[in-house]
Amino acid sequence: MSLNSAMLAGVSGLAANSAALAAISQNIANVNTVGYKRSQGEFQTLVNSQTRAGGSYSAGGVMANTRAFVSQEGQLQRTTASTDLAVSGQGFFVTTTQAENVGATDTRLFTRAGAFRVDNLGYLKNSAGLYLQGWPVDSNGEIATDPSDLSRLRSVNIGSVGGTAEPTTRVQINANLRSTQAVSSPAAPTNYNGVEDAAVPPVKHDITVGYKRTGANTFEVTLKSGITKIVGTATYDATGALTGFVPSAASSANGSATANATTLTITPTSGTPPVNGTPYAIDFAEIGMATNGVAQTKYDPSVNSMAMYNADDDTPAGVKPDFKMNIPVSDSKGGQRNLEIRFLKSAEPNQWYAEIVSAPADDVVTGAPYSNGQIKTGLIAFTPSGRLDVETMQSWPAGTGLFDDPTQATLSFLESDPNNTIDPADPLDNGKVKWADGLGIAAQTVMLDLNTSAGGLSQLNTASVVQSTVTNGTAFGNLSEITIDESGFVTAIFDNGVMRRIAQVAIATFPSPDSLKEVSGNAYAVSLESGTFNLKAAGTGGAGTIAAQQLESSTVDLSAEFTGLITTQRAYSASSKIITTADEMLAELINIKR
Repeated sequence: MSLNSAMLAGVSGLAANSAALAAISQNIANVNTVGYKRSQGEFQTLVNSQTRAGGSYSAGGVMANTRAFVSQEGQLQRTTASTDLAVSGQGFFVTTTQAENVGATDTRLFTRAGAFRVDNLGYLKNSAGLYLQGWPVDSNGEIATDPSDLSRLRSVNIGSVGGTAEPTTRVQINANLRSTQAVSSPAAPTNYNGVEDAAVPPVKHDITVGYKRTGANTFEVTLKSGITKIVGTATYDATGALTGFVPSAASSANGSATANATTLTITPTSGTPPVNGTPYAIDFAEIGMATNGVAQTKYDPSVNSMAMYNADDDTPAGVKPDFKMNIPVSDSKGGQRNLEIRFLKSAEPNQWYAEIVSAPADDVVTGAPYSNGQIKTGLIAFTPSGRLDVETMQSWPAGTGLFDDPTQATLSFLESDPNNTIDPADPLDNGKVKWADGLGIAAQTVMLDLNTSAGGLSQLNTASVVQSTVTNGTAFGNLSEITIDESGFVTAIFDNGVMRRIAQVAIATFPSPDSLKEVSGNAYAVSLESGTFNLKAAGTGGAGTIAAQQLESSTVDLSAEFTGLITTQRAYSASSKIITTADEMLAELINIKR
């Protein structure tokens, strides 16, 4: 009967609008819930089978379904907590209900509620008690992500970082050396202007003299006057007096020379073919070569080094570096060892002398040719554009550069072992470095990253400065801050300036996020309609980026919800009017019998 169907349609309208009211109520109740996604009642008609005879009609009514707008993004609000996180874009945080012993079959929940706090065990847990999941750092400091393997994820724990001693194995250096740095006297050739030769009348010459030590009392000397270059070997006796100078025709250019005990005779050449010019004789005393006094002041990593220099001394020995940078290195016990790289601008363009030194020097024991805490010495070359010149350094003879191959820059330290002695006089111990016996620490290998794509060591026309020194070792108990960047890397910052990545937050995406199953705690579970998850690093493959110190607001719009309250109330009242009207009509029908 049509009246009965009308009454039942009114009942379905009451039920449908009650469901819509429940969705609105849920929205209003969660207007301040972090990461909440609004839901809305949506209606669809129900149609009964109709008969053509009699002109009757049977009302089917209405049915309500609740739709969750899970993919809708809320506004991000700034907070002061470094562990407050939001996803800017698509994706969800992966969470579990327990922090430890999570198996492959245990439930994973997905949420946008990123108000994480550190619990009593050091795990990041949000207000619903869900633990944040991420990929941990392996023993090599690397993070291996996997788009489908949940078993690789671990609960992010920051509480144990400060309590674990890990030796430093990698150091990434981002620093600049000023390209216009003046060459200091110990690294520069000495200029002698207006030197008079033995001619009558005498002719004046401008001559530069550079020294490179080749032995205890011998130096390779390079003299330049105009385009003429004379290279030879100068020998001095124990008192420092010159005993002989032997020019090298093979190394000289645009001229030749002969010498006796006191005089150097230079014959310049020029033109093509070369034509000899007028020979001229110079007294060695006039260019500072009669004694080794000037030569002794020049930089030499063995006897006049930067490692010898101590600014606190009244009369410092050695050579003052143009720039130095500190590298904090954690040893096997979590103690901090300090290494310094000291730089001195060379007279050769785009080249710097460098020494890696232990500070203090007695932290290490070294074999020849190192002394005064030296660990490595040699040259560093740069390209004309200011980048590290890897190819040039690789082409140098072994031992010339600070590292023969700067892409494999490695420092090796033997363990503190009194039974393993290093004898500076034993050629078999040359180049060896070990930690001092009194430290009692293990052997250690440290890889220096000098040529990163984002920075590395450069030579540009700006101040010499250290932008950052990033190491993967940790000193015991000195954790001062945790930061999380937009790629989801969780980084521990220690009070000694060392930074260490400990994990990367995983982001899960779904083919149909609006079809996820809602669960308590403002989280979602996988459903058949949502499709399977894909795990991604933040900012890759369509996943959103991580916004630290921000929380995602609820997507509820109160004005829209209050409007919905009004319309739902009216619709509910109208549905109830259907029932009362149908009831009155039935009553009239019954009254016919009277």
